[in-house]
Amino acid sequence: MYVKLINPKTHGKAAYTNTGSCAQTLNYLQHEAVGEGQEATFFNADSDELGAAQLLQRIYSNVKGLRAAEAKFYSLVLSPSEQELAHIGNDPDKLKAYTRQVMDQYAQNFRLPGGRQLDSQSLVWGAILHQDRTHRGTDPEVVAGTAKAGAKRAGLQTHVHIIVSARDREQKLTLNPGGRRQRFDLMRWQAAAGRQFEQQFGYEAQAHEKLRPQAARPRDPAHDAGRLDKIAGRVAAINQLVPREQHLAPDQVQAIAQARQFDKTFYRMLRRVEERARDGRPIDNALQLLRTGREQAPAPQRQAVTALHAVQHLVRNAQATRDERTEQVAEKPGRRSAELDIEM
Repeated sequence: MYVKLINPKTHGKAAYTNTGSCAQTLNYLQHEAVGEGQEATFFNADSDELGAAQLLQRIYSNVKGLRAAEAKFYSLVLSPSEQELAHIGNDPDKLKAYTRQVMDQYAQNFRLPGGRQLDSQSLVWGAILHQDRTHRGTDPEVVAGTAKAGAKRAGLQTHVHIIVSARDREQKLTLNPGGRRQRFDLMRWQAAAGRQFEQQFGYEAQAHEKLRPQAARPRDPAHDAGRLDKIAGRVAAINQLVPREQHLAPDQVQAIAQARQFDKTFYRMLRRVEERARDGRPIDNALQLLRTGREQAPAPQRQAVTALHAVQHLVRNAQATRDERTEQVAEKPGRRSAELDIEM
């Protein structure tokens, strides 16, 4: 069993974005299904007859709490081997039942505060079966010259495409399967999906059908030391832009980075702290943001100070702009030596 989380920038025939509507993805999945001569009908935990418009509306309206640049949905693929498909007679109903179990595991794989656990009913998702797959240019058959890129693969090729919202049904949780491993262990879910097929259908997987666990790469202390030095430099630059009472202690920021294992969220939040400092709107709870990825509302007195600081920042910028314009106006008329003649 091959289980994949799609990277929208690199996987598939064309890159797309998952920070907006999933209409493009659903249209593609519909088009492929129709091209295979089947009905473009989706299914989920409750229904076998879910229209694309219904699924689009459910995911499109399940984005409360997400920022414009954040992912709104994720694409997953369950791809059984030919032997696995033959074992279940390529039965679409069995594949749907299997998909529902895998989505239960997907939900349960999220580690939530307080030991809470989700199930597939907590998710907003839909899936569709595709019967065919095509050769890629890197396939051994294509390289050997026995098949052409884009041609249909021979044999049983049924697989499942899943679209799942990045928010839970209550729109209280952001569910990112590609984020921190402490929150969602992707490889653990992939391995569990393979075992689920074996248990559900009494199948004994061959070695090539099992997920090969990757050995954890040992951390390079020298590399981490370089990261810490760069973080200290960025903190020093931030401290030059914010009031003294909002200065960050470099060692505290470095400790947070190490605790988060230098993950993407930490660097994304550090960039937000930098941008807000440059804009004259420093974040009052910067350490909290770096530690948790969430910004706490500042106390009323700190809001007033932050607002005043922002006004002072704007005044300084406006003064600098006036000075620059005065200097330009004072220049002698005529073309500068560095300017180019452009015929209109």
